[in-house]
Amino acid sequence: MNVQKYPVAPEAAAERMVLGRMVLRIEDSGMAISEGTATYGEVSEKEAHPPAAPDENPFQRGDGANSFYLSKSRLNRYIACPRSYQLHYNLGIVPLRLDRDLLIGRSTHRLIAAHHLARKKEEFIDAQGVLDGFWSKYTPEGEEADATIRQEMETARSESLRYAQLFLRDVPLDPLEIERDFSTHLVDLENGDTLPVPLVGVIDLVDQPNGVLRPLEIKTRARKADAWQVRLALELTCYAWWVRQQIIESSAREPDEIPVGYVNIIKTKTPTIQWQTDCRTTADFIALYRTARAIYENIMDRRFYLNPGTHCNWCDYPAVCGKDKDAIVRNFGDAEYLRLWEADLI
Repeated sequence: MNVQKYPVAPEAAAERMVLGRMVLRIEDSGMAISEGTATYGEVSEKEAHPPAAPDENPFQRGDGANSFYLSKSRLNRYIACPRSYQLHYNLGIVPLRLDRDLLIGRSTHRLIAAHHLARKKEEFIDAQGVLDGFWSKYTPEGEEADATIRQEMETARSESLRYAQLFLRDVPLDPLEIERDFSTHLVDLENGDTLPVPLVGVIDLVDQPNGVLRPLEIKTRARKADAWQVRLALELTCYAWWVRQQIIESSAREPDEIPVGYVNIIKTKTPTIQWQTDCRTTADFIALYRTARAIYENIMDRRFYLNPGTHCNWCDYPAVCGKDKDAIVRNFGDAEYLRLWEADLI
């Protein structure tokens, strides 16, 4: 079987980009870091269950002997389907070709982050340069390159620029923090128990309306989000927990509530911006701890069962769960098929 392979850059790989006189280090996650600014945790190559596939978090943090960590991406993936978690993080099975919408979202985030970082330095951003640096990794080159795929990537590139321009025009923010990484521990506020592994993440933007820190998450969506989504979003609760810790450390007071928000870029024919705001309280943090504790214990006990449902429609692994050899080889390659067979998953 002929398998068309597409360029997929390692998620932890970094590049450097010059915006005016400012040099930025740009992560493939979309995180833009001003050169010379260190992250809070150094990336460790050790995993509790190697080989672990990278997630959206550009760093890990552990105690050296055990660098396993939780993140909003890991929590959400396990909640959706423990088998998907096993395939993605434990085995590191990733598609040969990344999802187009995922790439558009990362490219859009990269442009927005680079703009705000440059603005703080009173510099201008070379948007085309940012796009070139990102999309060159995912656009096939050479005589054998599929013209259809190239055109698809060019169209996706243009869309991401359009969405970033819309955001920067219609969302007049002056954030205090841009792509703020954090590593913290979850504490049960009822009895003081602490989760033995860190919670890490990256907050897109942090602003301060009415003098209170507010974490914001930028989302690219096909349609407007339902009202309940901002109320129940686990990732916003994770971010609010970090804000709570910052407030307590700086002022020695415990806030009654933490404001949070989604800024949704709606990818319709005429794209629009949808704001969703909410808050998080002690009850939310207690629920977060309980959820994280249950997931942590299940992962440590290697409970990776199938959980089929509507979410399978946007999962990478229906072919694996359905044991469709041709589709597995087409989507992941012969080597990954062999690894899945050796793991007794197909």
